[in-house]
Amino acid sequence: MLTIIFLSSCKSTPDLTENEVYTIINEIIVDDSLPIYQACWKFKNIQLTEKYKKEFTEEDLNFIEDQNEIFKNLKIKPNQLKWYKRRQKEFEFTTVDTICDQGILYHISFPIISADRKKVLIEFQEDCNCLLGGQGGKDLYEKKNGHWIRTKSFDQWISQSKNLKLNTNKT
Repeated sequence: MLTIIFLSSCKSTPDLTENEVYTIINEIIVDDSLPIYQACWKFKNIQLTEKYKKEFTEEDLNFIEDQNEIFKNLKIKPNQLKWYKRRQKEFEFTTVDTICDQGILYHISFPIISADRKKVLIEFQEDCNCLLGGQGGKDLYEKKNGHWIRTKSFDQWISQSKNLKLNTNKT
């Protein structure tokens, strides 16, 4: 009887570690050639709507719920994220900005990671904190042959300054 209780209390999929989260984000940054040289210190949260839930299994959704609770207060730490500088052919740590309202920087969501660690939904938003606006969206990545491949994109956007006035009158 004790064996049955013990076995039923064991999780079939171990929880994510903070190191795994950073490793997965770093692999996606490199595999998708994203120049994440400066990031806001707060992870954004993705609301798991029905269209995103369709991409994951029931086991994944339970796993995701657990991970969201475990990591609900996780912040981006210095010297954890890296990006690849192609011209210099070297990696550089992403600067973590604690003010997040000056210069060009990225806002990154906490990644929604499947139980088998082969599928990730993550949002990257580039914000210039200027008159030009920004761009971003959510992307679904799948790990194939050791690399993260973007397989779907959701809610992509590009904005222009709200102060920009276009003259549509022809004279």
